[in-house]
Parts: sequence; C-alpha cells; structure tokens
Amino acid sequence: MTVFRILRVDLSREHFTEEVIKEDLLKKFLGGRGLAAYLALKEIPRGIDPLSPSNKLFIFSGPLSGIATISSSRVNVTTRSPLTGVYTHANAGGNFSYWLRKSGYDGLIIEGKADEPVYLVIKDGEPKLKPAKHIWGKWTGASTKIILEENGFPPDETKAGVAVIGPAGENLVKFAGIRMSDYERFAGRGGVGAVMGSKLLKGILVWGTRDLSKELVDKAKFMKVNSDIVKRIATHDTTKVLHKYGTNVLMNIVQSIGALPHYNFGGTGKIADVTPVSEEYIKDHYPTETHGCYNCPIACTQMPTVKSGPFKFSVTEKYVKQEYENTWALGPNVGSTDPEANLRFQKLANELGLDTISLGNTLSMAIELAKNGKLNLDIDWGDAGSLEYLIHKIAYRDGIGDELAEGDYRLAVKYGMPQLFVGSRGQGLPAYDPRALKGFALAYYTANRGGDHLEAYTPTWEIFGVPEKVDPFCETQECIEKQARIVKWNQDLFAVVDSTIFCKFENLMPNIDTEKDFADLYNAAFGWDLTPQDVLTTGERIFNVERLHWVREGKWVKDELPPRMREPIPDGPAKGHTASKMFDEGIKVYYKLRGWVDGKPTRDTLKRLGLEEFEYLL
Repeated sequence: MTVFRILRVDLSREHFTEEVIKEDLLKKFLGGRGLAAYLALKEIPRGIDPLSPSNKLFIFSGPLSGIATISSSRVNVTTRSPLTGVYTHANAGGNFSYWLRKSGYDGLIIEGKADEPVYLVIKDGEPKLKPAKHIWGKWTGASTKIILEENGFPPDETKAGVAVIGPAGENLVKFAGIRMSDYERFAGRGGVGAVMGSKLLKGILVWGTRDLSKELVDKAKFMKVNSDIVKRIATHDTTKVLHKYGTNVLMNIVQSIGALPHYNFGGTGKIADVTPVSEEYIKDHYPTETHGCYNCPIACTQMPTVKSGPFKFSVTEKYVKQEYENTWALGPNVGSTDPEANLRFQKLANELGLDTISLGNTLSMAIELAKNGKLNLDIDWGDAGSLEYLIHKIAYRDGIGDELAEGDYRLAVKYGMPQLFVGSRGQGLPAYDPRALKGFALAYYTANRGGDHLEAYTPTWEIFGVPEKVDPFCETQECIEKQARIVKWNQDLFAVVDSTIFCKFENLMPNIDTEKDFADLYNAAFGWDLTPQDVLTTGERIFNVERLHWVREGKWVKDELPPRMREPIPDGPAKGHTASKMFDEGIKVYYKLRGWVDGKPTRDTLKRLGLEEFEYLL
C-alpha cells in the first residue's frame, strides 16, 4: 500500500508527530498542492490572521518526486496568505523536495510559533529544532551556508536540502518568499515567507538515505515508462531553447505581439526596444552559468553576473538566478531596460527574500502614485538608484518601505486609487497583458491564488500552439468558447502537475501527453489503475477544493476584471484591444463548464467530485 508520510511540527510546544496519509486519500489528492489544499481547508480556522500562530504551513513534496527523472524535484508551500488574506500555494524547484523525501518524510506541517528564532533539521527521520538567533537578520545566501556548515555539510547546496527566509520574511513583508536550495529557487507568491517569519522559523534543513526506489511496485516497468518520457523531453526543440536561454527567451517574443506590460500595465509599446533585458543580449554580454533542478533533463536555469560598474556583484554573491518574470517585473514594468540594474535588483530580491513579481508590481504602483501626487516620493520610471533604495527599505520595513511592504493592492486602496491595481484577489499580475493574450482574461481572474500565470498558462496554445493553436486576439463566440474550454482543461491538468509535483515545461511540448503519461507513471509506480480522464478529474477535484477556501471566507468569491483591463491598449501590435469581451462572455461559458454559479461550486459539482464533506460551506 502506498503511503505519504508527514511530519507535524508544533513550534509552540517543540513537539513532533509523524502521520501517514493512506492510499485512498492519496489517490484523491496526490501530494503537493492538492493534498495541502485539502488538509489546509480542514485544519486552518476560518477568519484567522495569516500571521497568527493559528496559521499553518504545508510544505509538501509529491508521490513521484525524487523517483521520476522528469523535472520532479519541486516542492509546494500552501498556507493562508498574508497578501490576499485567504489562500495561496507557492512552488519551487531545486533539490529541497528530493532531500525532503530522502529524509524520511513526504511533507511537513508547521504550526504554532517558537518562543525565539529557530531552524528545523531533519536527518534520516530524526527531527530537531536548533537556535537561530545568530542567523536571524542575515540574507538568504549566508543563512543557507551557515545552516549547512553547522550540520556537518560543506557550503554546497547540492549536499542537502535547505529552505530559508531573509529579512523580508522576518519583517513580515506581505510578499516575502522562501528560498529553496539550490541556486536561489523560490516559493515566492502570496507571502509564504512572512508566515514562516511569523513563526520565528528561520530555516529548514533536510537530508537522508531513504531508498525511494524500494517503494515502487514494478520498478522495471516504471523505469521503462519514465525513460520513454525523458527521451521525448530531451530531444524536443523546446528543451534545447530553454537550456540555452532559459525562461527569459520570452522577453522579445511577448513584446513582439504587444503583450508585454510596461509601467504598471499602463500600456504596451511604450518601451520600443526591450532587447537589453532579453536573454539573448544578456548571454552575449555577461558571464552566465547554466544549471538545472535535481533530476531535470532540461536544465534551464540561467545565472549571469555583473563584474564591473555600479551594479557589480560581490565575490560572495557571484551569480543570480534570472527568470523572465523577475526580469520583466524589475525591468519594463518599472520603466527600465538597464540590464545591469535589472540583474542587481533580482539579486537583491533573492538575497532579501522577496517575491520579485509582487516587488515589481509594488514598485510600479509606488511610482504611479507618486506621479499622481498621492505618494510623497521623489521617483520616476526607470530611476535605478531610487528603486534599489526602495528594495532595501521594503525588506526592512523602514520608513516608506513599511507602507510598500503591504503590497500593491493595499497601497492603491490606501491612497484612494484602487483602479490602478491590476490583479486578482489582492495579488498583482505577472508578465503577460490579458488584453493581448486573451486566454489570460479567464485564467488570471479565476486563478485560486489570485493573479497567476501558472494555474493555466495560455501562451502554450496562443503562442506555441499546444494542444491547439488559438488566435490570442480572436473574440468570436467560437474563440471565446474554445478559450474557456482550454483554460479549464489546463487548470485541471496543472493542479495535478503541482501535486505530483513536476515542472510545467513539459506541457509546452506536443510530444508529451501529460494525462496519459501521468496515468502510466502512477500505475507503474504504485499498481494503480488510473486513466487519463481520472488524472483530469483529480485536477478538477483539487481546483474545486481550492475555490472552497474563498467560499468559506466569503471574500473575492465571484471572479472580477479590474478596471484597467477594460481600457484599450493605447499602442503597439495589440492597440485597441481590451480584456472585457473575453472575460464578460467567457466567464459565463467557464462557470457552466465548471458547474459553478457566481464563482461557487454547486452541491451537484461537489457530489460528482466526491467532496460531499464540504457541502456545508455552500
């Protein structure tokens, strides 16, 4: 029988409890995001302050993490979000998930609050809490090295799994993240780092010798299925491009169709050329290393450095993990195409422990409020010196940074201009304008953690044509219905991907049939009898459980489009387009497909998905 082992850590009592999730529940929700969403709905009390000891952190791996060699070393963090006030799940790569499972556990539930700063160590099933006063206040890179060395490891992040927060998490910045080993991986969105900081938990180290392959029912069959999928991934052109350029290869592509937001989504096309912050330019002009998560056949991580000038990196800082979202958020969205300033900002965000997307959104909001005479701040678009100053201020909640640390939504509301906020459920949007990539007009605003591009990634079909090509500008009834159908399919599929827990890049490849491949992997690994439709139904069940978090709180249940997305794009290739029609007409189709009314699942939908235990919430 397949089991999922959880270590429950009560920081208030310094008490550890081992629990086992039985196979029937595991098959319903898998691990990672799905199982965490289910347990969080049952365990986190309604209406609590996310920064109170009553909140809990669910740090979960997946049933196939560390066994499958298909970008499977990812970890999910679920909690009540300080940023949105309700629910979030954050996802990170690296090697923490692998070492968590090797340590003897598949997931951690952190509850309560320590009396003073501590960090958690788990070696081969033996948990301990150790004092962390001497690490409190240190940046994430230094903290990681200290925790490794204090526990008998060299300062090499490949040798054990480490998760830490920086000053932003300690100071309860509402968009603080958790840095995961290795190479600056982040569970960033929703303020999960602030929850960790509120519990006075500085970090976690995991390591062990558990033989995960012994838990396979049919090892030979599993390895055959696994090897076939790896071969298809490794030989695809998408893998080659991602390996060479990483995610920031998207910068010029998204700009070319008019979908790259600039100036707090005030328009597109205002910055004529974003080439200086594109990956092609950066790799040509700055020394760059390429790395990958544990057991990943793609290895897309690009790590450049700046060796001279005002934004140069120090000897200890070395390289920065650079991504498309980070580059956009701290570049075009704040009015800058200076590559060296951009890389420096990304490095600071990673070291201080800040979610780069929300950081960029908050900085751009501050600039716009200042230019509207609402915020007493001497700053303009692209002002690198002032932006670097504010990043430090935010992380330490110093002066004006204390206001900005609340995030872009609260900042806009406080200064009487809520119409400037571009997001969903209190979380700002990522690097794609839904007026130009219209699938995001549905995907963004129905996402269960708020404005988010990874609960359904519409460029897969709008740009790359997988699973089918959809014109991103099309607003006929046929296109609206098609977008709603594919968004729902992708949300269900990605809920399973985040629960298994794998990387999403394989879904960019037309030679990967994720539903069938997942069914084959689970069946070979554990002797299950899943069909591809079972996989999608599992994702649908998970997505509905997540929506119930909002239903229970009665907050932001009905999906809404922010005012700025009803304004036409003023210039560029997508000039004149809005998100209004796709959202207003598409949400009707979407709700019908989901079996929802005004954003809420119906009783019939819950019964169909085996979620009758939550009918009382409706």
